Amino acid sequence: MPTEASEVRDAAQKIRQGDRRVDISLRAELAELLDELADGDDHGEIDPWALALARKINGPAR
Repeated sequence: MPTEASEVRDAAQKIRQGDRRVDISLRAELAELLDELADGDDHGEIDPWALALARKINGPAR
């Protein structure tokens, strides 16, 4: 089972590879933001909005 951080990092990678759900002009910045958010806050907690966005980008769990 993937961790929350790995879900967010997977979404960033998917965006970098050209996920068609994301406008090309936003890909680099959005992927960078998701990578930063995957590190969590000072307590290692992943932002729930980042996780929700990652799950939308990644699609249904397999």
